[in-house]
Amino acid sequence: MGIFDSGIGGLHVLAACRRLLPGCLFLYYGDNARAPYGSRTAEEISRFTREGLTLLEGWGADAAVLACNTATAVCAEEMRRAFSFPVLGVEPAVRPAARVCRDVLVLATPRTAESRRLAALTARFPQCRFRIAPLPSFAAAIERCLTRGEGLTLSDHLPALRPDGVVLGCTHYAFFHRDIAAFYRCPVFDGAQGTARRLVTVLAERVSQGKIGTDDHFCTPINPNNCLTFGYKKRGDAGVIFLGDGKFYNKLVYSTNICFSSE
Repeated sequence: MGIFDSGIGGLHVLAACRRLLPGCLFLYYGDNARAPYGSRTAEEISRFTREGLTLLEGWGADAAVLACNTATAVCAEEMRRAFSFPVLGVEPAVRPAARVCRDVLVLATPRTAESRRLAALTARFPQCRFRIAPLPSFAAAIERCLTRGEGLTLSDHLPALRPDGVVLGCTHYAFFHRDIAAFYRCPVFDGAQGTARRLVTVLAERVSQGKIGTDDHFCTPINPNNCLTFGYKKRGDAGVIFLGDGKFYNKLVYSTNICFSSE
């Protein structure tokens, strides 16, 4: 299974997917050299995303996750039309926030903040007030912090508001989930778990349809939770293969960051 992100942000989605699919071989490609995508043009984001998915396709991915909120907002539908395997996106966790909160702050990149996709998502929950905060440099600061050791001060990036809930609209932000919760003194929501559950459902459907289960793969349903165990006979044990020029940084962050200590 392929996971694509502009950089290290998708590692949170990777961790969530691995918890539900422990026997799966994952391919992780982070486009770190061009991260972040949040202030780039739609044309650039689409081109970079297509290049990433093409790489995963070449490695034989059965499905791919756009573990980048910006890429999902800008070109998820385009990528679904362009590739033969399922392409899943990651959405801001607006629904779970709206269930328990009434004044929600959505932290997002500029491109996600202005997207029709996010506007449509928040419009589904009129009982909740959503305030969208575009953060032009927070994702880049997190990328530099965790790959180069640069310092980061939350108050330099986060608006001084008092919501009763915060939604993380960029997967990079999840590295500072606890810090953001402490900063705002309220619950914080992100979409990694929802994406992982959706991936399990999609793969189960493809197994039942006979689209997965060739000589290259073996798949065994396990209970409870309708999870699947996937393995690859030709490419070794289940785990993660990091791809691209940024593979060293992504592997290092994934293997050493406290967020993934349970992996």
